[in-house]
Amino acid sequence: MTALTLVCSGIAVVSAFYFLIILLINIGIFQLKNSTNSPPHNLTTSPIHQFTTVTILIPARNEEENIGFCLHDLSAQDYPMHQVEIVVVNDHSTDRTEAEVMEFKRLHPAMSLRLIPVISIRNDRAFKKHSIRSGVDASSGVLIITTDADTRLNSGWISSMVSVYEQQQPKMIIGPVDFREENTFFERIQGMEFAGLMAATAGSCSMGFPLMCNGANLAFERQAYLETCNSEDDLMYPSGDDLFLMMKIRKRYGAKSINYLFAENAIVLTTAKKTFGGFFSQRIRWVSKSRGYTDFSVRTVSLLTWLFNFLLLSALVAGIFNVRLLFFSLILLGIKMILELPAVLRILVFYRKTRRGYLYPLTQVLNLVYVASVGILGNVLSYQWKGRRVNPFVRNTRE
Repeated sequence: MTALTLVCSGIAVVSAFYFLIILLINIGIFQLKNSTNSPPHNLTTSPIHQFTTVTILIPARNEEENIGFCLHDLSAQDYPMHQVEIVVVNDHSTDRTEAEVMEFKRLHPAMSLRLIPVISIRNDRAFKKHSIRSGVDASSGVLIITTDADTRLNSGWISSMVSVYEQQQPKMIIGPVDFREENTFFERIQGMEFAGLMAATAGSCSMGFPLMCNGANLAFERQAYLETCNSEDDLMYPSGDDLFLMMKIRKRYGAKSINYLFAENAIVLTTAKKTFGGFFSQRIRWVSKSRGYTDFSVRTVSLLTWLFNFLLLSALVAGIFNVRLLFFSLILLGIKMILELPAVLRILVFYRKTRRGYLYPLTQVLNLVYVASVGILGNVLSYQWKGRRVNPFVRNTRE
């Protein structure tokens, strides 16, 4: 057996496992039914005491330009607002974020809106985790829904979340996230790539092995959070407030305790990064937490995904010098593109962005380079996050 045959055999084995995961994700996403966004109970006849009390938790740092729009969307929700409290956690903002929140509160006295400071619990590296914990401690809602200060929300967002919670009683609900205002080619490329991430999020959750979630659109039981928040030592990783919580809840309550909400009213809109530097820094931050993964499915699929992309990219480059290897690699790339397409198209149809489909081939090629490189660099490079420089090798354990 030649060296080339051994190499191709090894890549083929890794590819087979990767393709199996993609097939499962495809099955999962097509099992999901688009929710009709039926309201919880009956918004016109149910007694007040029957409604689930909700806390909207918004961590915010230097969001003076965005927080007002997010709060405005919350004021326009179709859920009974006397059952909703909004807690904005100010993470040491140096701009007018605090003033913007207080001004909105003054203009909307009927809203239950509070602004609280973040409280560092164990160390000062877990920025957003401290914000979430501070907000949960200050909350009173049975169901906590988190979003980011720069998001835009549909009027049926809260009622969609509560409807699923009351009907199925999950411990966590993962909601869909999409980009808005994709004006530049770079932003549209990000949108297509993000659709793939959302497809993997929805499909894997539907199949019982949730791989990802996004704190911009996430709901969980307050009690479930309190029962799991200290079960893992993940505070050394600044990123991953959402994913680490998902892994803890799955470990304690099982995969069936986590639901994916496939409803148009539940879509939360955020913005793509304007520059490549911002995009690269974001993805470095996302990968930097991978060393702390404890869930078997998340660890295995993350490693398998990186290994497949790294091997395929390496084979394509090496194929410049070997026609047989190049042909083999192109076949695998073609299979990858074909297998991943149905799930991505399902998301594009759901987001009503099928016109972006022409970007799919280009995104697939770029994704090879980006996944293979960021998977390594994310564990060794520092990055910027909200004006803070984070070094992955500095582990602050100050109590």
